[in-house]
Amino acid sequence: MENVLIVEDDKALRSQIHFALEENYNVFGAGDREEALECLDRESIGVVILDLGLPPHENTPDEGIKILQHILENLTAKVIILTGQKTEGVAMEAIKGGAFDYIMKPVNMEKILFSIERAILFRDAEEKLERRGVKKISFNVEVGQGLQPAREEAEKNVVLKVLRDTNFNVYKAAKLLNVKRESIYYFMKKFGFKREEDDGND
Repeated sequence: MENVLIVEDDKALRSQIHFALEENYNVFGAGDREEALECLDRESIGVVILDLGLPPHENTPDEGIKILQHILENLTAKVIILTGQKTEGVAMEAIKGGAFDYIMKPVNMEKILFSIERAILFRDAEEKLERRGVKKISFNVEVGQGLQPAREEAEKNVVLKVLRDTNFNVYKAAKLLNVKRESIYYFMKKFGFKREEDDGND
């Protein structure tokens, strides 16, 4: 069972998310940066749900950004940012820097569950690709475009990397990404991928 860490200083919200996840994941909680780093050092965490505004600086994203930087520099865990409207721009910058996703408050539990599933899929795909010599997948999204373009750009890059790595073998690509072959055909049509794509065009 995958380990998920919730870093949120609001105990009620943290408990709410914990309750929503505990059936499918091993869930850990932290209320500040120190507790979060201790848990990350102690446990093998796969996904981190991270509130940017943490004590002692709840009104700035500084504490959350420091945790994100630590994870990106030292761990393979995927990070899902929890954010309000005032920090949406910071959350988008965090995604450009390496965070996987962000979810606006008030929190929708279905969105969190969906984002966690996607984060695990992307992480596993990246690890498989890296073992085969493919560099970590990255993508660029302009701040202000919103979350949907970020998700689509990430999705596009992951699928294209896998297709190129398998020489556009749909069966192998589907197996590597742990999806059905129909999904690969869907992505190829959606993004206009063709078997004769030039490997030099990133």
